[in-house]
Amino acid sequence: MSNYNGWKNYETWLCGLWYNDTLSEHYLDLFRNGELLEPVTGEMVRVFLESLMEDCEQLPENGFAADLVKSALREVDWQELADHVEDLLKYEMEAV
Repeated sequence: MSNYNGWKNYETWLCGLWYNDTLSEHYLDLFRNGELLEPVTGEMVRVFLESLMEDCEQLPENGFAADLVKSALREVDWQELADHVEDLLKYEMEAV
């Protein structure tokens, strides 16, 4: 069920808008190098993106802004983002 521009919710759409290219590149590289040995899961996507945001110092550590960001990240449908990556990988496999 899509409720926001074809995505489950605003938070998922926003993560997709900002990070789909990064996710696609990351998992395609892993796939092409033979390092992706299992389907991409929502948990994998969540851990990767949260690590990326922390490395880039995009996540506030505490205070009001941190609470807002953490609240929004809890609403993201990580599996929907993972499914998007899996669709891309399937397309890549068909092209090989």
